[in-house]
Amino acid sequence: MLPLQQQNNDNDKSALRKIAEQKAKKQGGKLARKLVKKGAKLAARLSKILAKKFIMALTKLLVWLVGTVGLPVIGIALGILVAIILISLAWAFLFGTGEGLTGEDKKTHEYIVQQANSTVNMNSSIERPYRVPEKLIAATIQLEVFSKNDDIKKVISTMANKLKPSFDYGSYDEWKEKQVTVCEDGKCKAGNVVRTKNMVSKLDFVEYWNGSTIFTYTPHVSDWVTKTVITYKTIQVPVQKIVVIDEEVTTKREICEQVLVPGEPRIIWINEDIFRVIPGIDTYKEVCRTVTEKSTVPKKVPTTVWEEQKIEIKTITKTRHQYFTSQKTQNTDYSKLDAILNSYSLSINDKKLVEANYLFLGGTINYTEWLQTTGGGFVVGGGFFDGNIIPGGGVPPQFMPYYRSAEKKYGVDWYVLAAIHFVETGFSTHPTMISSAGAVGHVQFMPATWVGWKYNIGGGLVSPSTDITSIPVIAAGRGYGRDANGDGKADPWDIEDAIHTAAYYLASNKYSSDPRGAIWHYNHAEWYVNKVLSNADRFKNAAVYEGGGDIPQLKPGSFMRPAVGPVSSPYGYRWGSMHYGIDIASGGKSNVPIVAAADGVVHRSYYSTSYGNVVYIKHKIGGKDYETIYAHMTNRAVAAGAQVKQGQFLGYMGTTGKSTGVHLHFEIHSPSWNAAKSAAINPALLVQF
Repeated sequence: MLPLQQQNNDNDKSALRKIAEQKAKKQGGKLARKLVKKGAKLAARLSKILAKKFIMALTKLLVWLVGTVGLPVIGIALGILVAIILISLAWAFLFGTGEGLTGEDKKTHEYIVQQANSTVNMNSSIERPYRVPEKLIAATIQLEVFSKNDDIKKVISTMANKLKPSFDYGSYDEWKEKQVTVCEDGKCKAGNVVRTKNMVSKLDFVEYWNGSTIFTYTPHVSDWVTKTVITYKTIQVPVQKIVVIDEEVTTKREICEQVLVPGEPRIIWINEDIFRVIPGIDTYKEVCRTVTEKSTVPKKVPTTVWEEQKIEIKTITKTRHQYFTSQKTQNTDYSKLDAILNSYSLSINDKKLVEANYLFLGGTINYTEWLQTTGGGFVVGGGFFDGNIIPGGGVPPQFMPYYRSAEKKYGVDWYVLAAIHFVETGFSTHPTMISSAGAVGHVQFMPATWVGWKYNIGGGLVSPSTDITSIPVIAAGRGYGRDANGDGKADPWDIEDAIHTAAYYLASNKYSSDPRGAIWHYNHAEWYVNKVLSNADRFKNAAVYEGGGDIPQLKPGSFMRPAVGPVSSPYGYRWGSMHYGIDIASGGKSNVPIVAAADGVVHRSYYSTSYGNVVYIKHKIGGKDYETIYAHMTNRAVAAGAQVKQGQFLGYMGTTGKSTGVHLHFEIHSPSWNAAKSAAINPALLVQF
């Protein structure tokens, strides 16, 4: 807002000294009284804590301070250290551990633990390791920005909710196969192998406050397991037997016997009147007759008899299943934490105090180191994009030619220039565009900064007789004013000159290597840096990037090529393992743009240790779901949740992560990516390369 002359010793000031100076200037005697009051309140509680624990934690902190700040400065600023930092540490210690607390303070600690537990499903052994530590919540809420809020529970719950991890789960088929063979009485019949689906949920990706983890699953098939069960059953079987039966027999026989047959008397007539009867002579006569007789005789008769028979039934059951082994790739990234702290406009010193608090509580954190190596999570664009950029997020399109021409000339990202323009004058909508301190023009330069500090008459102002638009005057004063439109003047009231001068000022303050530091020089306040960068990210992600000489032809309704260049490695097996995508090389060109292969929504945008800068986009084409992956980019121009159009710029081809050269690794999955990459599709089947 008010670019001031930079003194020679500014770069030599330590972080701790800046903390001390800023706090002391801001609070003065009021701070001292406040700290004494807080210190007295703390003494009663700390007396209840084991001194050994507190001293051990303090020792650990001091080791960190020596490494971060330097021993000489600790000696110089020891009084300020005790007054400002140690009280924050002590409160964090109390609320983070709960030791020595009673009453409302104890309830506050218990509420912190409760909210920490609510950040994950505590019944899940998978999610529990990613629970937000209560000590981290306690470490953040000690800052002054939170102490102003009377509703401490709301502060705690809000912080826990913002810090909570996000989980992406995939479905995996741990199918089971079974084959049953049944043997009865030695005769076996094998059944078909029957496979049953068994879909299980597995964690694919988790993003947490200090990084992310990708889980990769490899399928395996177990050996057959055989189980034999023997049972018996009784059956009726026919048996041929000879049965002796009594058979009734009818016989006929002739019986002959001697039957006495009386002899017939004879009459002998003596005369006519007299006769004489002579008795007959009895004789025996054989008389025969047929007699029928019935009797039984044994007879052997063949017959079928049903008898019970016990037979063995052997049931042989073979089973096997598919299972997965997992491999996890962890990535340390404090972007989530940094974005949360930036949303409260916290300074770099406040962020360091958060780290100090957490270290003091026994936590492990390398936030300060990460801030130094990444510029506080802000990544510069990586080069000038030569296509068309359609601004969004409220950026007036009429200013884009000035932002972009300045970007091309000085290497300062257009969206940072737009953010400064917005923060300073609301895109030139300020009624007078003159600040109370005397800063003038579209991007609010102090006259002495514009024309040169040799003309300073006090407070960055110059004499009314000094022509601040004169190029020779500016050159003589070694000022920053630029004549961008070639009209022979460098005018802070001319929008093109003003934007180019802002870009020149940032570039002169090492924007390319330290964007945060360069913006800090523009207005010496961390809140200002955070405000500019948060708006810059918003403008960058809201813009649509299209066209350009190095962008392939659009293919509406289908997939287009995501980048120009030769295919250096196709989809398929290579070097003994599966390559699930297609690699496109740069062909010797620099700043090759990567674009969205189709319309969609950005699912993820983050830095991976393996994929480097990577973007995942979900699409729906022809009623079918797809997900594309763009890996190893130099930078990322889109954020998670952003709507993108086919051909929209995503970043530049690079070699971040596990990469052996500049290229794009491009994957397509349907319906979506999973860690096992079981849904991967050969991109060549859908994209013309």
